[in-house]
Amino acid sequence: MTSPTDLASLVRAAIPRLYAFAYVMCGAREGAFVHVREAIRNVDVEALTGAARPADWLLGRLARGIEDALGRKADHSFVILDNLLRSDETQPIDPGKSPIDGDLSRVPVLLWELKRTCLASVLGALPPGVRVSFVVTDLLGFPPAAAAELLGIKESAFRVRLTRARRRLEDYLAPRCGHIDRHNPCYCEGRLTLALETDFVKLPPHTADIPAAAYNDEPEHRDIAELYRTLPPVQLTPEETDALVAAALGDEAVAAPEELPK
Repeated sequence: MTSPTDLASLVRAAIPRLYAFAYVMCGAREGAFVHVREAIRNVDVEALTGAARPADWLLGRLARGIEDALGRKADHSFVILDNLLRSDETQPIDPGKSPIDGDLSRVPVLLWELKRTCLASVLGALPPGVRVSFVVTDLLGFPPAAAAELLGIKESAFRVRLTRARRRLEDYLAPRCGHIDRHNPCYCEGRLTLALETDFVKLPPHTADIPAAAYNDEPEHRDIAELYRTLPPVQLTPEETDALVAAALGDEAVAAPEELPK
């Protein structure tokens, strides 16, 4: 029989990958927290500990849960994303505007957050079933056969989804994103002001997952999957991690993300 301590240790070790996965699937920190919480709440301890790879068992449960929750339709269209972020000409960054408010140390943080939010939103224009195929294989490294087993679908169906995801991301990002080609029209400095004005991006709740290097220090990434893999995964606060572990142990008094200390 698995003790609560052993279960807590197993779940705690799996949470960072689960949360990073949930974020790229739903594009929001609070939404990712909720999806992970629901996936591990009152988890079937026998099935979890009896699995050959418990961490992958949890990931599969989370992936299927998110796909069911999001349904078959994309969160938004590529057209809506263009209208939201690229409707105006590029604008210089105004250090006096909120939330920068004269604090120039916030600019690189916001640029990293914009890069991460934008690329997650591009994924959001794919139907969830197509989106998850790209995330599981091209970001997490599961071969198609293993990924199909993880999701509980046929490998042939998975391969169709994966091909569709890669093609649609390539078609959209290749002629637009400056991280793929420096000559492309969309680059983060020119879009940050508009992104802040439309609440497309906000200051993150912490900077533990913001790299010290500049967001555009890397060379161009002509490979779309490689570009996504360079994104630093979002991280939970210690309090949020503790709340998720409590959920796995059956504590129903788990705080919502907005109730947790920042």
